[in-house]
Amino acid sequence: MFKEKVVSLIAIFFIGSTIIGSCEENKTEKLIFGGKYTKEIELPKEKLVDNEDEYYSLERFFRPSKLPILNDKREKTFYDIYGTDTTNYKIPDKLLKTPKDTIINYFSVLREAANPLDDNKTGCGSLGDTRAPYPIAYKFLSDSYQKRVSYNEYLKSFENTLHINLIKANQVGPDENRPDLIKYFVELEVIQGSNEPKGLFAYYYGYVYLKNIDGVYKIVDMKYTPENYLCAPYHGWSYDAESFVQIEYGDWCHLIDGDVKVVEDGYEKRVYFKDKNLNEYYVLFYQLTNGVDIKISDYKKNKQGKWEQVYINPEKCLKR
Repeated sequence: MFKEKVVSLIAIFFIGSTIIGSCEENKTEKLIFGGKYTKEIELPKEKLVDNEDEYYSLERFFRPSKLPILNDKREKTFYDIYGTDTTNYKIPDKLLKTPKDTIINYFSVLREAANPLDDNKTGCGSLGDTRAPYPIAYKFLSDSYQKRVSYNEYLKSFENTLHINLIKANQVGPDENRPDLIKYFVELEVIQGSNEPKGLFAYYYGYVYLKNIDGVYKIVDMKYTPENYLCAPYHGWSYDAESFVQIEYGDWCHLIDGDVKVVEDGYEKRVYFKDKNLNEYYVLFYQLTNGVDIKISDYKKNKQGKWEQVYINPEKCLKR
């Protein structure tokens, strides 16, 4: 049934390419779900963590997601063109009206798509809409993105992916080196194929970058990182928001004067602190399905009493 026999996606887990934040494109980079595959960042220093601390619960790291899916939109007209030549097909503008519309509709197209390997034994027959949705999803990418990533490369990046649920999608502040691009944080719940009669759940987080092009919002870049379920429970302080800020902003940068305050709202965490000049800051984190707190951005209160995004890199403090 399938013409190609390719290496399992699991191999990609151990090969990665760049860390999140790099904007340079390279044809040798690995792709996953149409975006660049990035490794989890390795920090240069470790400290012991008190696992009994009230702020650090190991239980959260072993739990799967209970969040509702976001990519639940159905565009019936797509079914009429599945399997046809979509070379000149144009995504309807109504699906690209806002950045959030583009993201929800893009992942809604991909939700039932499946690109199993020849030795896949997951499921009991055909899987969802098989490969038919991929040419449509590819049309959500900007022309410049399609020039960097061919359709064949895009399709290959979904090998052994059988189902995708979008469980988080939040607009966040832009990258310092790309202030003109709209940036969204996303988290994906993925069912991947196996050569045994079972499917495997995997989770990824990353960023989708968009731009208004001729009145609609197209995807101009994507980056994804796999979630590790057996690292945070046993190693390191860097997976907990409060410990992260105390060590990197306090110990490394000597920026904290006094206590820090953690405010939680669902999977969002804000860690507040002041410096010796009484300037006020907070660091925004999102908690992933695997329980890890991921730093999103830094904010500082300006003279008008409003929070504005700033860019603090504690690793530079460590180097100094």
